[in-house]
Amino acid sequence: MALFIDGPANSVDALMDEDSGLLDTAETCGINVSRKLRLAWEEIQSDLYLWLDRPRPALEVVWAPTPRIDQIIVNDPLRRWERMSALAHVYRDAYFSQLIDRYQAKWDEYTALTRSAREILIATGLDLTGDPIRKAEPPLLNTTAGAGAAGMFYASVGWVNAAGQEGQASDASSIAVAAGRYMTVSTAGTPSNAAGFNVYAGSAPDSMALQNASPLASGSSYTYVPGMVSGGRGPGRGQCSQFKRRLTRTILRG
Repeated sequence: MALFIDGPANSVDALMDEDSGLLDTAETCGINVSRKLRLAWEEIQSDLYLWLDRPRPALEVVWAPTPRIDQIIVNDPLRRWERMSALAHVYRDAYFSQLIDRYQAKWDEYTALTRSAREILIATGLDLTGDPIRKAEPPLLNTTAGAGAAGMFYASVGWVNAAGQEGQASDASSIAVAAGRYMTVSTAGTPSNAAGFNVYAGSAPDSMALQNASPLASGSSYTYVPGMVSGGRGPGRGQCSQFKRRLTRTILRG
């Protein structure tokens, strides 16, 4: 699962799965849905910071140290809270833009669903990891001399920490490779706790497969030879939860 600090856990498509009329409303009212999704994420981040910064008894701090926001893993309740909040923001703006009752009804509905989603998160608690590894930036692609055929190729990378846990893989980069060349893959923005990285590559974004048997050294470059490795697992989706921490209702706005 992705880290919360990696950014919004939902896509516009995920919002459309909840509300099939979303894009029509956004086009009619001139609303940027991606910005509303980002706004929902930022508001939730503020609420989480309030909880993390709240005063705690000294004894409690000893046996349960305060987690950092970068340790929070996106679980289903947190993802749903963000999704419902983003939809509420869209229909709030739609109502004030057009003053149409059906937009207010949807605003009210998604506001109620936002409250319900965050109540579920309070009940279930935060999922956390001890050594968070950030989502990788899209890889830097180049070419080198080889015996490859011409084509368009894609690659993604994922950072691995010292415990072998992989963070969420990067968005894919692509490059057109001429005949007699191979694609090379290198990384950017190495996290301080990265012990290495994995490479996923293929001839299409949905067919990228893990290329290396063990993590590659940070700062190294990988040469992709089409067909040499295929059928492996796809890009990693992030770290698993290692422990939970309960929330209190004081983090949330009424």
